[in-house]
Amino acid sequence: MRRRHLLMLIGLVLVTSGCLNGGSTQSDGDQAITIEQLSVTPQTVLAESSTTAILHVRNSGNLDANLTIDSDWDDNELHSNYGDRLLTNRCRDIFEIDDFSARGPGDEEADKYELPSGTEARFTWSLSSRSANVPIQGLSCNMRFQVPFDYSVNAYRQLQFVEDRSITGTPDLDSRSSAGPMMINIETIGSTSEHGPSTFVEGDTAEVRIQLSNQVEEGTDYTGFIEADLPEIEASGFDFIGDGDDELEDCLGEFDEEENLIMYGGESQVIRCTISEDVFEELNGSTRGEVQVSADYTYVKDLGTQQVEVEYRG
Repeated sequence: MRRRHLLMLIGLVLVTSGCLNGGSTQSDGDQAITIEQLSVTPQTVLAESSTTAILHVRNSGNLDANLTIDSDWDDNELHSNYGDRLLTNRCRDIFEIDDFSARGPGDEEADKYELPSGTEARFTWSLSSRSANVPIQGLSCNMRFQVPFDYSVNAYRQLQFVEDRSITGTPDLDSRSSAGPMMINIETIGSTSEHGPSTFVEGDTAEVRIQLSNQVEEGTDYTGFIEADLPEIEASGFDFIGDGDDELEDCLGEFDEEENLIMYGGESQVIRCTISEDVFEELNGSTRGEVQVSADYTYVKDLGTQQVEVEYRG
């Protein structure tokens, strides 16, 4: 039976950055996973034979997970054909997956269960070679082990607008981001205030710079890539330049609203939004505002490969 696997890690815990009136948003780092077993047995088979692949992992990070198994998948979804991820390009011509199963904490098999920090999940593939037409020199392929994590990340930054430089306003402006492999960093650009980059004086060309980053650097253990939806951006206490729905269109620029953002280790995507000068109209002293950014994304974690040889049956 072929089934779909969806491992969701929802980053709901917010961590305070400790920044006062400006600076960079801090994150709690990436999610950790420990490999308990990664194997293909046997690794050398004859034509028209079978082999078994096993991936056994433990959630060793600080975030709990929800593990959902669904037998009905849509081939257009990124993580819907999780079982088929095992077979890389050439392997698809050599092997076929007869069965795929997943089990969660307590070795229980269910449609859905929680995977708290410290608990484990086990994935098993039963495979058979597709054809008896194996050349004398044999065939080989690398089976790729990946685990896709679904996250939601949230961030905000408080801003301040003052009539002139003599007004101090509020000295403490906060910023926060949730934990996970992708960090949203919200910065402010264009301030001429001595009270910090998140305080704008009338006449400033005020901008918000939103950077989405894959924090996991290439070359480290278990690297992977991120596929993210375009973030939702909300401003309160002020508006971005544009009319109504066109505000976000101006922010996104060349980005297509329907496209996904792909980021490998250490890569990032930047979105810039210009704040409308209307916030300074009828301003009496100072006022505060806030920008909130949220995004859903899938972090596909590469855990390694195993080479399998198919020998000629002479």
